[in-house]
Amino acid sequence: MDESETTLTEVDYGLLLLFIGQFILIGSFDDTGIPQAFFAVTMGGCADNMTDSPCVYWFVTIITILSNIASNVPVCQMLAATFPYATPYDWMQVSFSATVAGNLTMLGSAANMIVAFQAAKVGDRTFTSERHAPFGIPSTLGCLYVGTFLMNMVNFAPHCSERLGTCEDNAGDDGGADDAYAADDAN
Repeated sequence: MDESETTLTEVDYGLLLLFIGQFILIGSFDDTGIPQAFFAVTMGGCADNMTDSPCVYWFVTIITILSNIASNVPVCQMLAATFPYATPYDWMQVSFSATVAGNLTMLGSAANMIVAFQAAKVGDRTFTSERHAPFGIPSTLGCLYVGTFLMNMVNFAPHCSERLGTCEDNAGDDGGADDAYAADDAN
């Protein structure tokens, strides 16, 4: 058997079909407009400033719940269609929240399911939701909300997007750097 045949026999086709199905389902669901309406209703007055305090904590709660219903990767795909004009900071918050939230339950992350399936293949059926919960729930909630607090306090991502044209012109705020460039251009 050559290398390509060996590789093809090791592919977990069931898992591959699970991911394909998730992406098709979420892509189709996005087209209905329901996710956009859901976020407009659940975020209420925070819909326009979802990653500003205190709205960010409600936003993180919604992402956590959704990530543990539909798994964190499809939720990120859904959010990409729901918030096409989000800023880099918004996406950092979504990425952080969905990644950490996926550890809350076994269903929250495909990685948890992969580990459970692999353990079951070798006869170890001890990696279960009941054994995961006592560690997964408190550690995830602690990391999620402490991390969100820290991201709000210290972050390096802009709250606007130059590519989308949502940043205001900050001329004069850079200590005269624009003037120096203008002087160089004149010479």
